[in-house]
Order: sequence, then structure tokens, then C-alpha cells
Amino acid sequence: MTRWMTTDERAFFDTNGYAVIQGLYTRQETEEMKQELDKIWLDGIVAGSIVQQPKRPLDSLFPPLRDVHLTSKYLLGVMTDPRQFDIVEQIIGEEALAIGTGCFFKPPGAAALPFHQDNYDIGVDPGTTCAVWISLDDTDPDNGGLRFVPGTQHLGLLPPKIPGHASVYGQAVPVPRGYEVAHVRTRQGDAVVFGGNILHGSNPNVTKHRFRRAFVTHFAGASTEKIMVHHLDLRNRHGELMQRRMNRYHKLQFIDEYQRRK
Repeated sequence: MTRWMTTDERAFFDTNGYAVIQGLYTRQETEEMKQELDKIWLDGIVAGSIVQQPKRPLDSLFPPLRDVHLTSKYLLGVMTDPRQFDIVEQIIGEEALAIGTGCFFKPPGAAALPFHQDNYDIGVDPGTTCAVWISLDDTDPDNGGLRFVPGTQHLGLLPPKIPGHASVYGQAVPVPRGYEVAHVRTRQGDAVVFGGNILHGSNPNVTKHRFRRAFVTHFAGASTEKIMVHHLDLRNRHGELMQRRMNRYHKLQFIDEYQRRK
């Protein structure tokens, strides 16, 4: 296993709950990813599964694409790239399983993504998730770059609130008192790795012409016993299908645990 994270990057991750690994992918590799995602997007336009809405002309035309590895052999290869598995296994200290993938175009005018915790929806138990977020464009706060709340990875899952009709996301967690928001900048080809309990989101894209495309894979440790999503089609580093029990009552259990912690 190659050690892709430096000692400083690992120390930063342990303290803050996330880290940026610079230049993990080449420009050629990220351009190939964008070309493949463009093909999938065009297929959605032709099939009518992506429909433009007059009130959200660009945002609705470029929605997130979920689990593209299920239909793209190329992106399945990205999902199971040894570089990603090596990084995740270096962090979690055991073999990893890939859960699912997502693509985000974040076009000009796209709204902010509220702060949330990935494992609230994914439901890995025991343990939590670990994400590898590949930056397909240069990102900064203006074009919708990622933002984190360092230290919140130690708080466990927190109760979300309904973010309101203006958001396309189903949960929003308020920033706890005493914590500060960190805005992340990346270059094309960088990867941001972060755990499933850290509060994170993204800024609105206030630029006129810059997209903020990204490809993300979520992982769990092989010792995970149950999971809410993709419990029958997890992948190991060889691309082989793996199964776990469905964590059907994850959110109800979380509510009980949170009430006990209060």
C-alpha cells in the first residue's frame, strides 16, 4: 500500500477532520473524468431525466449525478482506484469498502450546500464514512468551494434541521457555538478527504462563468456490520461486490443516542 498522505497531511486530518492532498490526479485524468461525466449528463438530457426549470435555469440543468459507477465502467475504475483505497485505509487502519459515488457540477448561480454530516444519511455502523472528493476544477469560496467546521468530527451525529424550500438538500445542521468555519481552496486534480461526522458543505457559486465540478466516492471500513445505502453492492479494492446488513433504523437509533448524550 502506497502512503499517499504525508505526515503533515495526516496530522492535519486528525486535528481538523479533513485534509487536502495536492495533485493526486493529473490534469489529463481529471479531463477524462469530466468528459465521461459530460456523456452521462447528455444521456440524461436526451432521456428526459434532466429537465430545465425556468426559475432555476442553470442549477436545474446541472443536478448532482448519483452513483454513476453503476452505469460507467470508466467511473467504476475511478471509484476503485488504488490511490483512493490506500488513502482511506491509511486513515481508518483497515481494509475499506467503496459505498457509492456522486458528481457535482455546481454551475454559476448554484446555491450553497448547507452544513451536514455524511453518515447521517449513509448510516455506517459501527464506525463512520470516509470520503475522497476529487476536484475537477480549481475551487475557491467564489465558485462554490468546500467549507468545513474543524473539530466537529468529535461531536458525533448532530440533529439536522429542515433547511427550507430554497435548498435542494434535505438536512442542515447549525454550526455549534464556539466553532469556526474553514473555507477550502483546491487546484484541479487535488483530492479532499474527510470523515463522515465532520460538518461540511459548500459555498454558493457567485461567479458568472466558472463551474465547480467534483467527483466523490464514499467509503467505509470492512468491519462495518450494517449500512443504510448500497448494503448489497459495496465494492472492495478489487471491484468485487460485497454485502452487509441494511441499517434500516439508523436515524431512529441516532435520535435515541443523541437524547442520551444530552
